[in-house]
Amino acid sequence: MSIFDNLIRIDEKGNLIYNGWIEWDHFLIPNKPEWFREILRNLMAFLGHCLNCTALDGCYLLDNNRPEQPLHEYCHCKKNDVSFAIVKSKSNAECAIEKFTEYVFKNNKDSKGKNKIFYDLGYSIKDSEYLKNEYCRQALEQYLLGNYKLKNLDRRGQRLAIPIILRNSKFYSGWMLCPEGKIRNTTPFGGWIK
Repeated sequence: MSIFDNLIRIDEKGNLIYNGWIEWDHFLIPNKPEWFREILRNLMAFLGHCLNCTALDGCYLLDNNRPEQPLHEYCHCKKNDVSFAIVKSKSNAECAIEKFTEYVFKNNKDSKGKNKIFYDLGYSIKDSEYLKNEYCRQALEQYLLGNYKLKNLDRRGQRLAIPIILRNSKFYSGWMLCPEGKIRNTTPFGGWIK
């Protein structure tokens, strides 16, 4: 028996499984297409299933950095091992440019003071495309390293705080975890990392 036996194994299909990653599973909820997924989630809620649980269905998380199971007394969720190769190949990060052009750099009132942070770092609205791309690159890299913090979980999904570094300043950005390793930016600035 090798020291790697508890970390890596081969599943029934011959895929290498890194035991650190799991896929959250709540039966009958498809990952795609999103519109159909939402219809089934609402139907399942009508039948008494938890929207928090169905929001997590299909999401990839590190087994040691996930919500505790069961989420509630009658929880139907389970966790399935998933190989890191699958997590890495399917995961992607999305950040709408409007998070910068229409929020951070819009005006003082709407950005809730976040524009001052970015101006102080030397960025302006001209840098929105760069910031969007840099956020996606860094957040995906950190997520795949398992470097995220679990935040609120509700009917819309699991929020994550993921570190971003810009010009030697390190802070959290907010992301929504979606099925198959998709992370979507919800807020560019979520607080300084001390």
